[in-house]
Amino acid sequence: MSTPGHYAGPVILASEHHDEEKTRVIEIIKAEVFKDIDLYTHKHVDAHEDMGKRSANAVSSDSMEDVDGAVIARYVEFRNAQLRHRIQLALAKTVGEYATDELTVDDEKYVYNLRVPDEFNDNALRPLAEYMHRYLVFGALYDWYGQFGMGMADFYDRQLKEMENLISDTLRGPSIVKRPLQPFGPAYKIK
Repeated sequence: MSTPGHYAGPVILASEHHDEEKTRVIEIIKAEVFKDIDLYTHKHVDAHEDMGKRSANAVSSDSMEDVDGAVIARYVEFRNAQLRHRIQLALAKTVGEYATDELTVDDEKYVYNLRVPDEFNDNALRPLAEYMHRYLVFGALYDWYGQFGMGMADFYDRQLKEMENLISDTLRGPSIVKRPLQPFGPAYKIK
């Protein structure tokens, strides 16, 4: 979150055998993220008929327009950086000696190479991709509406937190401590 006072801890991958990992890849298509942002902002304007034409034009994003496109691209890039920071323990290591703040417009997608425990259920990949997609969209919308001081920013702040929790929960993996089920109470006597 860009809001002070919010803390979301790192994702911790827990496994009984730390050496047993597998790599999985999630790709998020940038054009789909930008399209969703435009759709959400257009629907917001549609829902508020009392909004003047000038205000409606300002609030409704158009990522194909130079100014809106640049602002949205920067917001999404920032949220991508935040997402990578939050899941850094789950990301496979890459080698790189150089970084820049240049927008990577030529790259058509965000690629996340994940290290997950061997026990990770691959059925969770598709939902995880959707959570990550929505994280980028909702984060950019939070920033977009926040720049106008609109109450919609609060709505997207809540959505963003929900996506953070879903991503963390999905990547967390099985618990380190395995306990047998005890349907009738503990297996030992309590004194």
